[in-house]
Amino acid sequence: MAYYWQSSVDGASYLRFGDSDSYWLMASKIKQGLPYQYGSPDSRVFRAPLYPIFLSVFTASEQEQRNWGMVFASRVAGCAMGAVCIYLLMLFATWLARSCHATTGEQTLFGVWAGMLAVLYPGAIGMSIFVLSEAIFCPLMLLSLGFTSLAIEAKQKERWEVAWSWMLLSGAVSGAACLARPSWSLWPAVLFTYLLCLMWQWMREKNAGQKKLQQSWRWGTGCGLFCLGVCMVMCPWWVRNYMETDKFVPTTLQVGASLYDGWHPGASGSSDEGMEFVNAFIVQQKAEDERTLLNGKKLESTLEWRVDQRLKNAAIEWALENSSDAIKLGLVKLVKTWSPLPVARELGSDVVRWIEAIGYTAIMVFAAIGMWRCRFSKGAWLYAMPCLYFAILHMFFIGSVRYRQPAVLAICVLGGVGCTTLARWIYAKLVAPNAC
Repeated sequence: MAYYWQSSVDGASYLRFGDSDSYWLMASKIKQGLPYQYGSPDSRVFRAPLYPIFLSVFTASEQEQRNWGMVFASRVAGCAMGAVCIYLLMLFATWLARSCHATTGEQTLFGVWAGMLAVLYPGAIGMSIFVLSEAIFCPLMLLSLGFTSLAIEAKQKERWEVAWSWMLLSGAVSGAACLARPSWSLWPAVLFTYLLCLMWQWMREKNAGQKKLQQSWRWGTGCGLFCLGVCMVMCPWWVRNYMETDKFVPTTLQVGASLYDGWHPGASGSSDEGMEFVNAFIVQQKAEDERTLLNGKKLESTLEWRVDQRLKNAAIEWALENSSDAIKLGLVKLVKTWSPLPVARELGSDVVRWIEAIGYTAIMVFAAIGMWRCRFSKGAWLYAMPCLYFAILHMFFIGSVRYRQPAVLAICVLGGVGCTTLARWIYAKLVAPNAC
């Protein structure tokens, strides 16, 4: 598929997407030891660094960004990361079988079907072969979910030291995932809410009584170690950003532009304006900067930071003044992101749209069955939480079928459980009686 995708490109560029071009440019900067910036020095915190570091292996110079062989090699590397995802899904589905009272035969089938669903899912194939940051974000996200699931299992058995170790590892991997896809940076809030619900349920089941304070401290320690893991990995990026801007920048300075892309007059829920509005905000900010300097005042931070703040404030101001429109727009984005049949403009071909719709619907149906089968397993619902997380997140930012793909990949773990359960039910009800 990677070969077919690249061979079908018309024109001189083999990258196809604007985001891919920017990642490749940043990667070439790293390879040549040039300043990490996108174009001018006013864009020094434009992209998170992990995927450009990954791509830098395949780049040589900015002029060679259209080299067929190098681009294709990066797609093959993405396929290798996709294969890692398949292995992790099979492994986690097999682990999940232990808490779902599955038979020995089912334990293997859980993993096989989880992997098979992902192998055949067009969205997962696309995230592997496109030169986009999801190629490395997906395995990192899955690793973080798997480590957290192991921590929850250890907590249920009151093996607190083991649970704390898994939480620390989960936080470190989650921090790496943030450096690949900054949109993952709010995941700890969702995770801690989930863990709080588990803690409350666990205390009720154990009748903790006077030990509530002690147990709360233990669960809180796990959350603290998760945060420590995140900080350990992201700290070098934070320090670098502070040295560049004299401000704490947790991810990038594209948050304001992304938020305004989703909240502004005439917004449709998609990124359909090519971020052209940013240029107007840069002009406005430069004019304000000139007035500030004429008044003898000092400019705050860098131009990039000031423009990001201006875009962010404008987006929030519009949403507050047009709250009903913002809510309606959020629902439009929700439909755009999670509708089984993607909008035609995003995928182009009707055949591809219907194949995507069939694969996506099958996974979600099987996952629903799997969630019911594992409803009493404390860690099982964790694999469905990214769906909720990305659904809420992209009601604020823009909506696109692209942003659901990592979450659909994660829920394949439950899909494998559901597929096995449904197959065994059909066999028991329809095949076995007739065989007798």
